[in-house]
Amino acid sequence: MYRAFRTTVKRLAQKLTGQSDVRGFVRQQKLWLSKRIYRRPVSIAELRQRLIDLGVTPGRTLWVQSSWNEFYNVPLRPSEMIDLLRDLLGPGGTLAMPAFPIDQNPDKLFLVDRAPVYTGLLCEVFRRYPDVRRSIHLSSSVCALGPNADFLIRDHHHTIMPWGKDSPFCRLAELDARMLGIGAGFEFMTALHAAECLLFDEVPFFRGVFDGTIRYRWQRANGETGEHEYRRRIGDIRPKRLRRHFGPDICANARLSNLRILAADAKPFIERAVTLGRRGITMYIQPVPKPELFVPSKQSTN
Repeated sequence: MYRAFRTTVKRLAQKLTGQSDVRGFVRQQKLWLSKRIYRRPVSIAELRQRLIDLGVTPGRTLWVQSSWNEFYNVPLRPSEMIDLLRDLLGPGGTLAMPAFPIDQNPDKLFLVDRAPVYTGLLCEVFRRYPDVRRSIHLSSSVCALGPNADFLIRDHHHTIMPWGKDSPFCRLAELDARMLGIGAGFEFMTALHAAECLLFDEVPFFRGVFDGTIRYRWQRANGETGEHEYRRRIGDIRPKRLRRHFGPDICANARLSNLRILAADAKPFIERAVTLGRRGITMYIQPVPKPELFVPSKQSTN
């Protein structure tokens, strides 16, 4: 019934707007309006200092999710933004970004070192940087550059849970990484998904957000090939439902002209998501989060 209702609403919105991609149309309209409201240029020096204030410091591991559409007041090209981040991190720092493939057809060969990403222009430019390492994962691949890059990405294709133990996302927490959402808010923070993976065995509800597995073949540029299988997520989410539970003790917020930046340390961020999940507080609306589904399983290994 819920899915039928959503389909009806979607069709009505498509008819009213004359657009097949209603969400994309709404985003375009918001961006159009934002450009007329926020016109103050952001200097490179100003951006640099704000990033330092938010914890981008030498030697750290930094995770960045972004929307390049929001950089219209920043006088930098994507490559220059990447260079700025790398300069702040120094030679001992590691930069990582999502590299989720555009084409996730499991019947096709996943070309790890060539497949373009849908996670934004900054991520795609970063993927093409010299010496960048990319994890092998058809749905949730990650790119990284720096001393901790290998540790972050090397075991992703050995995991059954996309965002669970030994994935780059949980390893961000192990490295005490800083996470930034630049022009991409709280709802885009992929680390939220670590909760359903870490609680899969413990809390029955989270077993319901996965259905079966996906198996695919992969190949690296050096000719190395293999197969990987991971659990398929089917649940429907509304991440903003969790935002009020991540206060200033977890998430810092800043703004430069139109550009919003969210910053958080990976470990407490993921720990908070897991704690909330145990309490039955989740971003999932489908399956319906009924209280009885959050009673811990007796066979829990966590």
